[in-house]
Amino acid sequence: MADRKSICIKYGSRVTAGAAELLYYRILADPALSPFFIDVDTDILREHTADVLTVVTGGPNIYKGRNLAEAHADYRITRDDFLAVAAHLQASLTELQIEPADIETILAAVGETADQIINA
Repeated sequence: MADRKSICIKYGSRVTAGAAELLYYRILADPALSPFFIDVDTDILREHTADVLTVVTGGPNIYKGRNLAEAHADYRITRDDFLAVAAHLQASLTELQIEPADIETILAAVGETADQIINA
C-alpha cells in the first residue's frame, strides 16, 4: 500500500475535487443509491467529500462538516450501501488514472469510516 501522506501531493485536486465530482455523478445515476440524495444539496456534499478525501489522502484537515456519524444518522445505511459507494469511488479513481496502489490506500482509509456511516 502507498504512503497516505504522499497521495494528496502526488495527485492534487484530481484525487480530491475531481474524485468527488465523478463519485456523485456515479452515485446519482445508481438507482439503489440515488434515493438517499433526494432533497439533498449535492453541491455541498461534493465539497465535503473533496475535503474528506483531502484528509484521507494526507492533505491538511480542511473538513468543516459535521462528524460522519451525525451526518449519516438520519439515513438507514447498510453495509451494502457503503460498499456500493466504495465501488463507485474506486471506479472514479480508476477513471482519473490514480495508480492502483494509491486507490487501495484511499479505499482502506475510507473503509476506516464505515463504523461511523453504517447504521442499519
